[in-house]
Amino acid sequence: MNRKFWMFSLIASMLLTPLVLAAEATENSEQKIQLLSNRFRVDQAVEKIVFIIDRIPQSAPVILIQPDGSKLYSNKRQKNVKWMDGNAGDMIEIVNPQIGPWQIIGNILPSSEIRLATSLQLQVEPIPPSLFIGEEIKLTSSLVFNNRLLKIGQVDDLIKHEVYLRSRNEEGQDNFGAGTFIIGDFVDDGYGLDEKSGDGVFTGRLDLNKPMGNYDLLVRVSNKVFEREYKQVLLLRALPIAVDLLSAAIGDQYTLRFIINDKIVDPNSMMLQIKVTDPNSTIKHHSINGMAAIHLFRLPEIEEMGRYKINIDVFGKTVAGRDFKFSLKQIKVRLSVLPKAVAKKALAKFDSERETAFEKKLKRKALAEKRQHKKENRTLVFIAIMVNVIILLVGALLLWLFFRTKKPKLSKEEKAKLKEEQVKAKADKAQAKKDKKADKK
Repeated sequence: MNRKFWMFSLIASMLLTPLVLAAEATENSEQKIQLLSNRFRVDQAVEKIVFIIDRIPQSAPVILIQPDGSKLYSNKRQKNVKWMDGNAGDMIEIVNPQIGPWQIIGNILPSSEIRLATSLQLQVEPIPPSLFIGEEIKLTSSLVFNNRLLKIGQVDDLIKHEVYLRSRNEEGQDNFGAGTFIIGDFVDDGYGLDEKSGDGVFTGRLDLNKPMGNYDLLVRVSNKVFEREYKQVLLLRALPIAVDLLSAAIGDQYTLRFIINDKIVDPNSMMLQIKVTDPNSTIKHHSINGMAAIHLFRLPEIEEMGRYKINIDVFGKTVAGRDFKFSLKQIKVRLSVLPKAVAKKALAKFDSERETAFEKKLKRKALAEKRQHKKENRTLVFIAIMVNVIILLVGALLLWLFFRTKKPKLSKEEKAKLKEEQVKAKADKAQAKKDKKADKK
């Protein structure tokens, strides 16, 4: 028995005291919470709870455990409780429920939900029901109490403000069996997509790089005091543009080839920002404004080998006129061989530089040899001068020795006579001195 069948049978049986089950987002006072576990919390702003419980068929009705530990049963009536149970579910309405943590005991299914009539509401600005994988989207939410916006100073005890994607598990889709992803949280800090810090409007930063398929997008706000939730269906679609790198296919230049699904997006509205990072970490920016269904973009000539990174940001409109923005997966390529034309040019440049360097080397060598020759000549001249000077000095010395006059040798008799004469002369000299002294006296 499916959910619709037992729901209609229950509603038909509630003739005197029907439960008013407002549709989601039709009344500002109602909030809906998907029952992901068997626990939830009631805060002081909740005036009424409506449970729509899906159970395993043929299972017993659930049991509700109130914060004070007392239990509520389907077959035990209370003044503020309305309860209808069927083969595969329960519908329960509780007016002025106890404040605090509640618990549900039973064979409940994930499709079960709780509806709250409350003065504290989570309001979320709906987003398009279909988005591209990895698309950057602005998602805003706020908390409203008695129709007044709560600012950050009033809800600074808020612990969690998170966004989930839960796969709807439709067979044949990429996300079948993917489960639930936490894709981001909400902030009110004035950074990124958030417009103003502390204004009470929270902005979600979402990670939509998930498998394609249908999801339930859940925005959940909770802390130790309250819990609120927003849900909408979201389809994640494949990117409408694909890119690959053609390896120097045109004119020996590397080329980016873009293929656009013009049944989904308008190629004329497409704008691309391309950033190429070379091996030296230098970034070069390029842009494309308006594209064809198949679009080629030549990159500048590659001048050196190494690792290159290419980042591409995409902006545009769908055929329905919706603006979008996303980034393509980074392209990484390592070049170990230059394109032929570039290699030829580089080789010519290398040869020219090598020839110039060789010529400079020859000039330096000739100049060094010339300087060495001059130095050797100066050394030879100096040696020649010194040799000539030495020769002249030696010749002069030899001439002096050869031409000097020699005294004749004396015989013994002549030597004796000469000695006597010297003695006599000395005696005469002494006698002359005595005579001179005597005359003075």
